[in-house]
Amino acid sequence: MEKRKLFPYIMAILVFALIVIFCVKEYRSSINEYGTQGYSKIKVKVAGDNNFPPYEFLDENNNYTGFNVDIMRAVALVTGIEIEYYPMAWDEACDKLKKGEVDIIQGMRYTRDRDLFYDFSEAYLENSQSIFVLSSNDDIKRFKDLNGKRIAIQRGDVAISALYTLRHYTSIYTENQEEAIHQLIGGKADAFIGNTLTGVYLIDKMGIRDNVKIVGETLNTTQYSMAVKEGNTELLNIINKGIREIKRNGTYDMIYRKWFGRTVSYPIQFFRKLAVIAIMVILVFAAVMILFLRWNSMLKKEVDKRTLQIKRERDFREKLLNRIFSGIITINKDNIITFANEPAAKILDMELDKLIGLDYRQTNIKDLFSTDELSGESIEKEIQINGRKVYINYRAQIIHNMDDNEEIIVIFRDITEEKLMQESIITKDKMQSLGNLITGIAHEIRNPLTSIKAYTQLIPKKIDDAKFRDKISKDIPQEIDRLDKLVRDLLEYSKPRKPFMEKINLYEAVDNALLLLKNTLEEKLIKAEIYIDKDITVQFDRNHLQQILINIILNAIESMDKEDKKIIINGENRQDTVYLSIKDNGCGMDKNILSKIFNPFFTTKANGTGLGLYVSYQLLLQNNGGINIDTVEGEGTTFTITFNKTGDDIYAEAAYC
Repeated sequence: MEKRKLFPYIMAILVFALIVIFCVKEYRSSINEYGTQGYSKIKVKVAGDNNFPPYEFLDENNNYTGFNVDIMRAVALVTGIEIEYYPMAWDEACDKLKKGEVDIIQGMRYTRDRDLFYDFSEAYLENSQSIFVLSSNDDIKRFKDLNGKRIAIQRGDVAISALYTLRHYTSIYTENQEEAIHQLIGGKADAFIGNTLTGVYLIDKMGIRDNVKIVGETLNTTQYSMAVKEGNTELLNIINKGIREIKRNGTYDMIYRKWFGRTVSYPIQFFRKLAVIAIMVILVFAAVMILFLRWNSMLKKEVDKRTLQIKRERDFREKLLNRIFSGIITINKDNIITFANEPAAKILDMELDKLIGLDYRQTNIKDLFSTDELSGESIEKEIQINGRKVYINYRAQIIHNMDDNEEIIVIFRDITEEKLMQESIITKDKMQSLGNLITGIAHEIRNPLTSIKAYTQLIPKKIDDAKFRDKISKDIPQEIDRLDKLVRDLLEYSKPRKPFMEKINLYEAVDNALLLLKNTLEEKLIKAEIYIDKDITVQFDRNHLQQILINIILNAIESMDKEDKKIIINGENRQDTVYLSIKDNGCGMDKNILSKIFNPFFTTKANGTGLGLYVSYQLLLQNNGGINIDTVEGEGTTFTITFNKTGDDIYAEAAYC
């Protein structure tokens, strides 16, 4: 089995070796005609078409000859450069010059497209192309009559660009113009477009002048020049100097008359030699194909087996992707959705077959992310889908597909229900805290009302007392302002709204929270001390900060079980972060439960809801804050909240988490 597998490779190597030997022999034969001229200052490699008579071709003795060859040889003689000829197929010659594997193509028509890759010398011939048809063909009289016809043309010829103006045609590409003429004579093509002089030369040589005619006007009349690789100005200057010199001394005129003043015959030996080579190639190719087919039949079963396995794996992966809860889409560099699973179509409220192949900018995906958000981090956003407000959590990042092309993958899920549930929990916790505050709030309202009532009762008796009037005019407005502030704080705390980031004075925020808890602190004989600089500010939602402070302070109050009860609140700046610590000397906590205290509904209290610390933690996340706990059982607990320090006065609506 191993020997059978190696046999095709051995045969391919032998065939390649024979071709290399043949090419070397032909190349040596082609350069023996000229030998060396002794000009070795600059040595250049010259490429040209191996079958483009009368410009350049291999004659019956396999010598490279033609008008271009003689011109190049004359330029070499007058400039002193040493040249080596490399006849080859035209496409190959153009490609090798682009890559710098040869230095010159000795004859090339100038076009704008070619000027992007090559530099052209001064023109030494005006070139044109013509339409050749059979003499019996009266349907084609001009270029536009080629619509719907079969057109033979040499591969890589500039005439190909002219065909693009036709509405419909069939191109028959050939390796050279002689083969294209055979396509015309054999009835396989309706017309042949090619170089005028070359076409006439070949028709005369083949003895078919009465069978072929030229119709219409000449096409693509352009200058014919030598070409070098883009940027090779040194060699281009040498060539231009040589062209000018051979025109001046009459050499150019002699070469022109030699090739275009008479018809050059093409010997029958060339065709015999070509036929022998073609038969050899066909035989070798047939042998290789037989071996290949046998080898292919041995692999067919294995390929079919592997194909079935891949199909099953692909179907399994597709079913798996359609069973997960998250939507997945991929977007290529042209912004087209190349893949989407069923959850993605369901979330976007679209049909799956209509979603794939669509520009993502025509879907709700355009509202979800931008190409600047491809970090792979989890992001949450509120969008509208068919008039519904939907909250989406997504990640977007760059991946490479099987063809190693970059694509964007977006993984997303609908978290609307989770968001609504979270808002409900936050509201429930707020109402719970409000219930705990109501006694203290009533006491705070009663105190200024008592003062106002006392002043009101004394007005009839002391209305004429100037000192009394002065004192009542100061005290009553202060008590009214105190009531107004308390009511405003209470309404702000209880009012549901979206988070709004603003600059908040940290001292004032803590002081307002303690004011709402003042009566509770006094009843339980708890002393609260604040050590915060009055110029410290943080960027936070005011309502959220108040709810967090009340939850943590209430938690501290409920943990007190000593006679000397104390809560110490510290605030300080450290580089780009503000730290706020709330320390109590209560009962502390068992460190084994620290990992659970931020879980919803987890509580160690008989009457607790287990929502206070959970809600506080969620609100901190929404405002880019953090929290740490340090506790010693029997000694107390310290909650440390971290804030991003405020920079400029930037007010922006925060995204829901």
